[in-house]
Amino acid sequence: MTRLSKRHLPHRIIVTRLAGEGAEGVEYATPVPDVPAYVEQKSKLVVDRRSSSPTVGQEITAATFVVLLTANDVLPASKVTVWAGTTREREAEVIDSSFFDYPRTPSHVEIWAT
Repeated sequence: MTRLSKRHLPHRIIVTRLAGEGAEGVEYATPVPDVPAYVEQKSKLVVDRRSSSPTVGQEITAATFVVLLTANDVLPASKVTVWAGTTREREAEVIDSSFFDYPRTPSHVEIWAT
């Protein structure tokens, strides 16, 4: 099975995975720094897949596109910090996540975030 490798992903992001929803709201796991990624700042209308969102199921504008290795799959409502350490640093909430596992081409994860 062909997969992307770290050398194909020039950026590094911080991933804060959704741990669940408790009585006091959404809970997050410990942030994971230095996750290999390919990041683009571009807008696209995507369907909101966050279960706790008031706009769930509606099309909303995503401003960040990220490609990850399949081992770094994240669920909607998780958080990613892109461009860490620069003036463009920002934390974005994952709106939609797609897992692509192909037999003869690079497998990867694509996420769209706010």
